[in-house]
Amino acid sequence: MAERLEMTVKMQVTPAQALALQAMFQHWNRLASWGSSRMIGFFVDGDGNFKPRCDIAFSEPLPVLTDELAKAAIASDDGHGTLNFDFDGVAWRLHDLPANEKVSGAGTASAGLPG
Repeated sequence: MAERLEMTVKMQVTPAQALALQAMFQHWNRLASWGSSRMIGFFVDGDGNFKPRCDIAFSEPLPVLTDELAKAAIASDDGHGTLNFDFDGVAWRLHDLPANEKVSGAGTASAGLPG
């Protein structure tokens, strides 16, 4: 598995949602350039009009996102549906996978509910 790969996310959003996401990613990049570790997030308005279906593509195959790996990505859970995600738990589990399981998944995925 490569050290870095390209990930492309496509979703249908309103102009306001696009600008808010752009602002979040700018902040994300700013924190990264400062070497600062912080949780950042985006409010998912499930009863409003923010219901994007995210289509995700990767430049190379990945391991299958199992329930175990998905749970390992959860850094915190407030018990009321607010989850924070981080990659550290996933990285440790990938490190422990046998070599033949490290690249077995497809290069594309879909995240979200059918829309």
